[in-house]
Amino acid sequence: MFDIGSYVIYRSEGVCVVSDIREENFGTIGKSEKYYILAPINAQSSTVFVPVNNEVLTSYMRPLLSASQINAMAERLRAARLEWIDETRTRNNRFKEILSEGDPEALVLLVNSVSERIDATVACGKKPSTTDLNALRRAEKMLYDQFVSTTDLTSSEEIVPLLRGEIKAGDRK
Repeated sequence: MFDIGSYVIYRSEGVCVVSDIREENFGTIGKSEKYYILAPINAQSSTVFVPVNNEVLTSYMRPLLSASQINAMAERLRAARLEWIDETRTRNNRFKEILSEGDPEALVLLVNSVSERIDATVACGKKPSTTDLNALRRAEKMLYDQFVSTTDLTSSEEIVPLLRGEIKAGDRK
């Protein structure tokens, strides 16, 4: 259970504050439910309603990770990669699914896999896929948005060096 004022990560919405917990009725005649009311910090005009009793949707609400948790996750997943899907459309659909869920570990795997593939492609003198580049940029931004609230990271461009062990995230001062 999260309290009003808690900061959470919610799917692709990123960092949200639980602005309220209240009963709402969204068209079901005579039936109201209790909802977490989330305010995404990067989309001030958006509001997300998550039913408190919906285990699937509330499972997407996660507390923010500390700098030490982020560093440990980066270390643990440093050599891990997604299984590469050669067929572009299928790979793109898988990337969309990962980006939609917003799970930091899956995003780390996506960044590790795609950045490695792009580096190899560029080393061969070829241009990387626009689809892969877009997925990489979006995953980097989502991780940065999740990490910036608790760490001293200053740019999404620091995500790949962090995941490669070239830098460490420090606690936000």
